[in-house]
Amino acid sequence: MPYLVTPDKTPLYYHQEGDLTNPEILFIHGEPFNTKFWAKNISTLSRDFRIISLDVRGRGESGKTDNGQTLDQMGRDLRFVIETLGLKNVVVVGWSMGAAIIWSYIRQFGELGIAGFVDVDQRPYRFRSYDELESRLASLGEKRLASHRSTIEEYFGPEFPVASETIDWMAYECMKTPTSIHRAAVIESYTADYRPVLPMINVPSLILWAKYGVISSDWAKFLNNNIRNSRLVYFEHSGHMLPWTEPDKFNQEIRQFASQLIT
Repeated sequence: MPYLVTPDKTPLYYHQEGDLTNPEILFIHGEPFNTKFWAKNISTLSRDFRIISLDVRGRGESGKTDNGQTLDQMGRDLRFVIETLGLKNVVVVGWSMGAAIIWSYIRQFGELGIAGFVDVDQRPYRFRSYDELESRLASLGEKRLASHRSTIEEYFGPEFPVASETIDWMAYECMKTPTSIHRAAVIESYTADYRPVLPMINVPSLILWAKYGVISSDWAKFLNNNIRNSRLVYFEHSGHMLPWTEPDKFNQEIRQFASQLIT
């Protein structure tokens, strides 16, 4: 397995497909997913692009250290990956927490090395109430596997029939993230506010929002209005799992967007 070891000695697993001379797309998964959740996207897009998919620290096959479990550190990890792999003009695709990691990167480093940004169903501010946060944390502490299974089923949305076997393997992949690490991510993602970062984004941007996802129509308009040179694409049958439930449309939108920027 290919790994990069960060300056704080955390091994980061990454998956790579496609010709190394092709234009570059870097995928960053949601929480607590990993590269396997891009299974319906990477192989198809690697026919035309160099695809890199990163397991964020603490997730998937990456190192399970409690150190650096912040979005800012993950943004620094992203900078390390971009530098180490020699990515000069990459389209970054952030799904859920992955988009927050990219926003943290932009706040710290600007748009260095980035040609374009894709937000896959993530709003810049998630906080609603401390009661909701405490309820979420409690479910993770008491019945985590069941919590993952119910969350994943909800993420598929009501229009997409999903086999229990699919929910099972996805939930078990989520369980690779230690509970302490997942709880830390939940707390930070609920309290982080990236609204001030949106006007800092100058590269062309694509906002993918879904009928049953986490971006409401109001948040979609907010993102579109505050990220200059951005375009909204609506997935009318999907929930938060839109790269999985509507992969043909997802892949087509990513291919078209990236092709216009870096070919």
